[in-house]
Amino acid sequence: MRVLLVQSYLGDHEAPVYPIGLASLAASLIEAHEVEIFDPNVSRSPMEELKESILSCQPDVVGVSLRNIDTTNKRKVVNYYPFFRQTLSVIRSVTDVPLVVGGSGFSMFAQEIMEREGSIDVGVYLEGERCFREVLDRWDEASKPSGLFFREGGEIQFSGLGDPVPLDEIHLPARCLIDPTPYSGNRDALGVETKRGCSLNCIYCVYGFLNGKRYRLRRPEQVVEDIETLAEHCGMQRFTFVDSVFNLPLEHAQAICDLLVQRKNRMRWSAWFSEKRLDRSFLRLAREAGCDHVIFSPDGYTDEVLARLGKEQSRQDILGAWDAVSSFSDLEVSYNFFKNPPGQSLSNLLGTALFCLRTQLQMKGRCHVELSSLRIEPHTRLYGIAVEEGLLQEGQSVLEPTPYTNPGTWYWESLIDLFLRLAGK
Repeated sequence: MRVLLVQSYLGDHEAPVYPIGLASLAASLIEAHEVEIFDPNVSRSPMEELKESILSCQPDVVGVSLRNIDTTNKRKVVNYYPFFRQTLSVIRSVTDVPLVVGGSGFSMFAQEIMEREGSIDVGVYLEGERCFREVLDRWDEASKPSGLFFREGGEIQFSGLGDPVPLDEIHLPARCLIDPTPYSGNRDALGVETKRGCSLNCIYCVYGFLNGKRYRLRRPEQVVEDIETLAEHCGMQRFTFVDSVFNLPLEHAQAICDLLVQRKNRMRWSAWFSEKRLDRSFLRLAREAGCDHVIFSPDGYTDEVLARLGKEQSRQDILGAWDAVSSFSDLEVSYNFFKNPPGQSLSNLLGTALFCLRTQLQMKGRCHVELSSLRIEPHTRLYGIAVEEGLLQEGQSVLEPTPYTNPGTWYWESLIDLFLRLAGK
């Protein structure tokens, strides 16, 4: 079968990110099917070129990946769902072949999106490398593999949950099918995956739902092979590890860094790090392996807020990691904090502000701070908290961007937004 995989359009509201999910999906298909990938987010005429791509490919199946629902970490949140609907509409205007939709954004709202969008024939729920390949291989058979939403007799059906796919069964991304060059202007656009799953318990996060609570590790040799493909065959100079947290489990991250050092890796990279037990020894190894940008997402600063957020670390862990990372004169550091999380108070807010000021003064231009809003997502404990606090009704849809702000200190979010607006952010 000829398969065209399409990244959903995001409306040109942020720098494009290399579609590693589609490249991984394509890698599982190319032995048995003809596969092409199109990303309208790197196109000058996105919808026109999407039409041209369909007419040129003449696919038997079109697959669309809905990766993001909105910009969760910006002062002005942009809803991507209308652009997703536009993408579906353009596809349907030029072809009536089966339309399959997947991606993390779809999986979070699978039933609701299937009900809203009648043009979708099949929805791939959670990971698609196994079930999408299976559904293509036996498209005309009555039985359906696990992990699919489909329509039968005018009703939406679900074939049931499948087992998480071991990463050893998942091919490395088919980098040859989509040129990474158009993404190189965004320094964190090229992703490399070392694991799936997250064992942490942050109340707002959907990673555990999407990828499971247990880590599934890719062999370090495979990870480095993917990195060397980006360097040697694609001519790229930097990438980012797309793991929710790179240095958990620590032994796995160390093995990858050791191998990068052994192979004399010259690519620079960034990653998200946990502050807990992060020390100079590991940072020194990561730096030698090519790391030049350490990203933290403590989200809160005081022990009270951290506990309410479900973070498995303390204020002391944040300070210890800061002492470690600030001792390196050639490392860049980024922090994310929520403006008004559960447990917020004036003293908590002042503590966060003073810490951010300290980082700016000590590292000057090498430290960046993002102040973001909490987005209420389905399949999270924050959704339940919002219901308990009367911000949502049980079962209420949050497909439209739905922020959370601590009801007792709601005015702080407004004041911080005003400050950011005056600062031009």
